Parts: sequence; structure tokens; C-alpha cells
Amino acid sequence: MAAAAAALGLVLGLCLPGGGAVDVGLPPRPPPLPCVLLGPGGAPTPRPALLFLGGAPDPPRGTESDVTFHVTDPWDTLAGAWGPPWTPPKCELSPTVPVVTPPPWAPSLGLGARSPPGLGGSWWVAALGTPHYGVTALLQGPAPAPGTPLTAALSVFTLTPELGGSPGSPLDLHCAFAAPPGPFALEWRHQHRGGGRRLLAFDSATARVTAATPGHRLLLGGAGEDEGGAAGGGGGIRQVTLRLEALNVTQEGTYVCAIFLPHGQAQTLLRLRVLAPPKVTLRPTPLVVAPGAVAELLCETSGYFPLDVGVRWQRRDGASGTLLPLGDTVTHTWTSGHRRGPDGTFSRSSGARLVPARPGHHGDVYVCLVTHPALAAPRRARLRLEVAGAAGPGLEDAVGLGLVAFVLCGLWRWLGVPPPSPEQDPKKRS
Repeated sequence: MAAAAAALGLVLGLCLPGGGAVDVGLPPRPPPLPCVLLGPGGAPTPRPALLFLGGAPDPPRGTESDVTFHVTDPWDTLAGAWGPPWTPPKCELSPTVPVVTPPPWAPSLGLGARSPPGLGGSWWVAALGTPHYGVTALLQGPAPAPGTPLTAALSVFTLTPELGGSPGSPLDLHCAFAAPPGPFALEWRHQHRGGGRRLLAFDSATARVTAATPGHRLLLGGAGEDEGGAAGGGGGIRQVTLRLEALNVTQEGTYVCAIFLPHGQAQTLLRLRVLAPPKVTLRPTPLVVAPGAVAELLCETSGYFPLDVGVRWQRRDGASGTLLPLGDTVTHTWTSGHRRGPDGTFSRSSGARLVPARPGHHGDVYVCLVTHPALAAPRRARLRLEVAGAAGPGLEDAVGLGLVAFVLCGLWRWLGVPPPSPEQDPKKRS
């Protein structure tokens, strides 16, 4: 269909006056993708490379790059990071040497009979990333020089390169790969603050998961399944998602999804951030102070992760809610250091000492305002200051006095003592 439309456009262009071209609705070819070209030692070269995906034409005149690559991707995995509105993703291209040594848990990958022919030529690794998509592709070329065609031999991609979760809830770390049919091995690793550990490994030859740590589950999907449009064509796509059964704060960090094939390997990175919102408690409650007495407020913030929490004090008018100067009634404030609990979350305390209470302070509202990355808006805890004797009896006081009088009257009657009447008093009768 595409070839027929192109032929129709060519015929119409020749028939029109002046040989003008006609738009027949063909999808536009992607522009060249600028990519940082790394040298053998990993240092960037002075000029970037240009990647032409999907059979792009020769580079236009005036381009500053002398290094161009025409990349053929049978599964369109690289196109998931490069499309309209053509915002360039992060891109790095570096030469590599295929690693054909199989991992210890998958010795079958080392069989020479299963290694594809033509391991010679040039090999490159392309890594593309956006906030919502990341892909690493192992590319093979016919000659060890730039400017030659490259073909994707293996692509590992994820739809969740940056994700977050709350403690206690399950979380899926998406990973999938595209490769020709054949055996493969998989490894999931967790890295954080310089340390790393293997979470699980899988060998397709034995269909067994080995070295699995508790709380981690592998979700496998068959070849050719839909991966949300990120790598839509051609089959050969397998899902190898990692599920965290119950997220905790120790699982924050970088996750590595690595795929091993007989002719090489590739991996993609996922960065997980654990967010636990703080709980805020303000004491004492109720806040009732005698005139001339000094009160101290204590705001407890607990159960939050990570550390970056902020605590501020406010004073507001109880009737209108207007913000009042805090320094008029607060002598000083203090905040403790972070304390870590058994579950890995943190807590801290903050206090505010008030000046001796006066009747004019009655009704003031004190607010402990807490900010944290896990909160969409600041969390507030409030206390209303009541100065004893500063206000007359309210409705509650009147109701209480009425109940006391009713109880005393009933007790008087129960004791059998009739109330005196004027007829029984001789003085009043005379």
C-alpha cells in the first residue's frame, strides 16, 4: 500500500504543471536524531552522531556531524523515544564488544551451535531515554567504521524508567525486550548507595527462576504481545516485568533489567523513589491556659520518607483566620533531628513556647504546617488557645448549670423534705 501511494504521488507530480509534488498522506520520515558519541574509553567525542531511524534519507547539507548511522530496527523499539513533536531524548552511542560468555545460571547460552553467524563487524550500544520511556539497543554493522548501516540485534526497553510508590503497596517495574527467536537469560538487580544485589534470575532453556529473593515476582509475557504501543511491530517482544509484592523504603534505588543472548547482552535502568507521607499530631489538646501561665506546643511528625520534610509555625485569628505575627506571642521555636524507626521511616519533633497568657490571646489559633515530597499540599494541624476566665459562660456552661439545678431539686424531693410554704409560717400568716 505504501509503495502504491508513493508511485501515485510520483505520477501526479509528473503530470502537474511545473512537476509539483502532491501530498498523498504518507507519514513523514523522522528527522535525524542527535546523539552523544562516546569514544572507546567512554569520553564524549567533540561532535555528536546522527541516527537515522526507519530508512531516513541522507543527512541535509549544513549538518555539523560527520558521523552518521542508518539504523534498522525490526521491532521499532527505538521509535518509542523519538516521535512527534520531535523533542530530542537523551541519547548516547558507544562502540562495544559483544559478551558471549554465558551467565552462571544459564550455561546453555554458551553452546556454539546456537550462536548466530556473523559476529564480526562493528558493534554499538545505543541508549535513548525520556521521562516515560527508556531503551537500550545492541546494534551490529558490517564494517568497524562509522557511517555504515546498523541493525538492532537486541533491544531492552521499559515504560517506567522513573517511578514512585508508597510503602505497603505492590508495584510493577516494567521491562521487555525484542530479539530474534532463541534462548535467553534474564537478571534483575537492585543498586542503592554503592551496594547491589541480585533479586532473581531466569533461564529460558529450563524455564526456571533461580536466586529469587522473597517479596519479588517475575511476570513473563509471550513473544509478540502488545507492549502499550511502545514497540508495536513485528513480534519477538517478551515481557519480563518485576513485581514488588509489598513496597518498603529499603527498596528505593536503581533497578537493572539485563537480558543475555548467545551473541551479546543489553540492559536498561529503572529508578524507583519511595514516598511515605508524614503523620502530624499537635499537642496539648485542649489548649486551656490560666492567665499568666506559659504553654508549650509540641508538633510530632512521623512515618515519612525520604528525609526532606519541612515544619513551620503559624498564628491566626480564630474568628477571621487572618495570619497574625508569630513573634508577638511565641518566645522561641525548636526542631529536633530525624529519628529512624524500625520500618525505615523517619520522625521528628518541633516545639513552640508561648508568652504568658493574657485575655487578649483568647481564641488565637496555632498551626503546625508540614511540607514533604509525598504531599500534594502542606499538611496542617491546629490548636485553639483558650484563656481561662477570658470569656463569659457560653451555651455549654448554661446547660451545665441547668442540669446541676435539676439534679439538686430532685435530690431534695427524694429526701422527703417539702419546701416551706407561706401558709405554714406563722410570721408570714400574721
